[in-house]
Amino acid sequence: MTTAFAIGSTYHGFLLTQKEYIAEINSTAFLFTHTVLGCQALAIKNEDANKTFCASFMTVPEDSTGVAHILEHSVLMGSKKYPVRDVFGEINKGGLMTFLNAMTGADTTWYPFATRNLKEYFNIMDVYCDVVFNPLLLRSTFEQEGWHYHLENADDPVQFMGVVLNEMKGAYSDPIRALFHHTYQGLMPESTYAHESGGDPRRIPDLSYEQFVEFHRLHYHPSNCTLFFYGDAPLDQELAFVQERFLARFDRPVDKAVIKEGPGITAPLVIEDTYPVQPGSPTEQKTFLAISSAVGTVRDRKLNASFQIIANILFNSDGSPLKKAIFNAALCKDFGGLFLTNSSFKTLMITYLVGTDPEKRDHFLALYKATLTRMVEQGLDRDLMLSELNKYEFAVREEMNKAQRGLDLINKALPALKHGGIEPFDALRIDALLAEIRKEATENGYFERLIRTYLLDNPATVTVSLAPDPEKMGKNLHEEQERLDAFSRSLDQEGRIRLMERTRELMALQATPNSAADLRLLPSLTLTDLDPRPPFHAVQPDRLEGAELLVSDLETNGICYLDFGFDCSAVPADLLPYLDLFGTIVTEIGTAKKDYMQFAKAINLCTGDFSHSFQVHVRADDRSQIRPILWLHVKVLSSYLEQALALLTEVLTEIDFSDEHHIEEIVHREFAWAEHSAQSDGYSLAATRAFSHLSRAGKYYEHVHGVHAYLHLRHLTGHYLDNEAKLHDALRRLRELLFRRQGMVVAITAQDDDIRRFQRLGQGVVNALPDTRLLPVRPQFERVPATQAFTTSAEVVYNVQVCNLFPDASQYNGSFEVLRTWMSRDYLWNTVRQMGGAYGCFIQFNHLTGNFGMVSYRDPQVRKTFEAYEALPAAINGLDGLSTESLQQLVIGAYGSANPHQGPGTRGAAARNDYLAGITPAFRQQRIEEIVRTTSSDLLAFAPLFQQLQATRYRATIGSREKIEQDRDLFSETTEL
Repeated sequence: MTTAFAIGSTYHGFLLTQKEYIAEINSTAFLFTHTVLGCQALAIKNEDANKTFCASFMTVPEDSTGVAHILEHSVLMGSKKYPVRDVFGEINKGGLMTFLNAMTGADTTWYPFATRNLKEYFNIMDVYCDVVFNPLLLRSTFEQEGWHYHLENADDPVQFMGVVLNEMKGAYSDPIRALFHHTYQGLMPESTYAHESGGDPRRIPDLSYEQFVEFHRLHYHPSNCTLFFYGDAPLDQELAFVQERFLARFDRPVDKAVIKEGPGITAPLVIEDTYPVQPGSPTEQKTFLAISSAVGTVRDRKLNASFQIIANILFNSDGSPLKKAIFNAALCKDFGGLFLTNSSFKTLMITYLVGTDPEKRDHFLALYKATLTRMVEQGLDRDLMLSELNKYEFAVREEMNKAQRGLDLINKALPALKHGGIEPFDALRIDALLAEIRKEATENGYFERLIRTYLLDNPATVTVSLAPDPEKMGKNLHEEQERLDAFSRSLDQEGRIRLMERTRELMALQATPNSAADLRLLPSLTLTDLDPRPPFHAVQPDRLEGAELLVSDLETNGICYLDFGFDCSAVPADLLPYLDLFGTIVTEIGTAKKDYMQFAKAINLCTGDFSHSFQVHVRADDRSQIRPILWLHVKVLSSYLEQALALLTEVLTEIDFSDEHHIEEIVHREFAWAEHSAQSDGYSLAATRAFSHLSRAGKYYEHVHGVHAYLHLRHLTGHYLDNEAKLHDALRRLRELLFRRQGMVVAITAQDDDIRRFQRLGQGVVNALPDTRLLPVRPQFERVPATQAFTTSAEVVYNVQVCNLFPDASQYNGSFEVLRTWMSRDYLWNTVRQMGGAYGCFIQFNHLTGNFGMVSYRDPQVRKTFEAYEALPAAINGLDGLSTESLQQLVIGAYGSANPHQGPGTRGAAARNDYLAGITPAFRQQRIEEIVRTTSSDLLAFAPLFQQLQATRYRATIGSREKIEQDRDLFSETTEL
């Protein structure tokens, strides 16, 4: 029987205060208040099978020890009902969840998950509610997830260890994070947001276990919680579940946590600091500079939506006069900005320069103010304004296509429920607000008034300068070592022995698996809960004037996802390092009819996105057959389809590389961000280099995206004038080699009517290209050392080891996906993350090539991680004792991975890739069947293949120079990045 919910009535302790059907999201929203505890529950009900639950807590830090972040990790490590070490890891091993995580924000911690299975939905709801309301919070959990003094052997030096500590060391390797933290401190002093909720690595060891436990007591009461329910689960059942199992145990409310807003500032402020770069590295054009203004609060919906659009008009569009002025003044390598709408109670506008110098600050500030003044006085360019309004509205429309739509709506509603002053249901709609903004902006000078009031005439501004310091890393390490040395000196012989015993006790605990009895306490699915024949989407192949056409007929909410693929088989090795730059320049530079500023306005006026990517498609039936493709991607509303295709045709036939100055700007910008990525989060470079040893496809990726491409780009920017002519010659050669009909493949994901329109209109795009012959070449790739390390200014490392696991493709079957689940979610999780202290470790595997790799993330170890990798074959041989329950859990986890939940754009792209690889729905169905009938002996049968890990030892590590130097014997070559 369906409950007819009525406003003013109480359901399982929850009083319904609001109820409304919201057409924009095709959902009925319900807002409840608990009659005893005062907590709110928002339910968004519709026919979406991807049911989503979230428990959100106000977690207000008073320092930068990261207590909220450590607690987020720790509650998931066991509860009173589920005294299982690492509850999160155990449920993550086996389930159909489409999302499972926990996140810490500046003032909030939330615990969301999503699943399409109703039984699992209530299972995990039970687990999540129990871990947040009734966690064990053992001291060993605090030491593992937060921090502890670590001493394994008597002669070893004492170290700091902890998962969150290492995660934040990795995060603090990113100067952008420091830029934002200083901005928050400057604009909101003495506020909640002046603290680093994630934890400053220098302050994390200040946190005591007792403070950690007390923070939970103060912040994790139901009165300080907001509950969210989304999707097609029965609402009456959801309310009854949380009330009867959890909330009914609490008999009185407590005061909610209070966010400290702080006094704000009333005059401009300048903050100067430094960030670490490698010793001896150049410091010119390495400074980050930002100017930020406090605008309003999260309650100002119209103001906030307007400034999101204004940020793109002023800072991000290539049509921006401000952006042009700053580049013309040669102030930086890149310029941009963003408006932060809900990361704090106050909303902030931030604009930044990347790759500048400290002495250019005053010039930038003067130019910034003068150009904004001129733009306001003369009025914003109408085409620029309309293009960014259209682009913003496209993004709003596309939100309906997100796979995790429930999570997106929760994030929209949370600020309204957290801070008040906004009707929560208003936060879920925007059409009328956007219509009002469009009218005022285009007719009444609304945006100009906002720019003057909140950017030009606003004294609440902070300028942050972050300069490179080759000595800072050494200073940071010295400061940490002094603290460790002081602690070591405080220990007598007995104290040192006790510390060593405690360290070994913790390591033994980490190495001890959960008992079968404890694991049986966790609710789980069984194989009978799995759909034996899940639906698999496949493209319908067709032709479009000689080009391949791959059609995905899906519900897309009026959006067309278009992919135009250009075969790169004729591209020689010397041009491959230019290929990614070519794609970037093609999507930005303009045409013979439109300069880059006019082109930017035109593309945003009629599309939601115009971008590129590179993929090497390997055939399942013959892995020696590969097809490298440069893809151009266009997202467009169906009403703009004709205009978008006309603009794309203009790009393909009249691309213009004559603007040498802007091309130089693009090249320097691309390297600035590539260098930033390498220094702060470079695992993809290490992985790409390692995999390049194993296949031609891997060598292609290395030359287009890997270390080879990075060093090529560094050389290009470092000697630009000497290399400019070579670059332009490469761009022209690539245009001639790629933009042709032969070898072209086109894909569309859209609804039936739009597909038919595209089949008519798209002919013009193909016919406009020359029908010249495609002459494939076989690029000759240079050999590189099997074991390499790359040093950066990071404090952590990323370790990669790979091998070709299946030289014979017939050796692969679906049972390997079960083993892969165990390796990733059990073995590596336990050895590299929990015992080694890394933030994470994951598998990269491609069944088409047979290539297999392990990648650690924000890792404090080098040698120990590689030892864990090499111990994998022995661990697999130990799986003969795997229990029936554990095997079933892994099977279900593998099944879930093989049947992912995807939005229409992603589903279409996946089906496109399957077709190009020769993968059919029948293949996917066979793999599902192999997964479901997997036995322990099937897993053991793969063990001999893993001897390849020791036989080849293809390794790459990127990160901390100090950690790499300690274990440099593991590598035949070390390169500074």
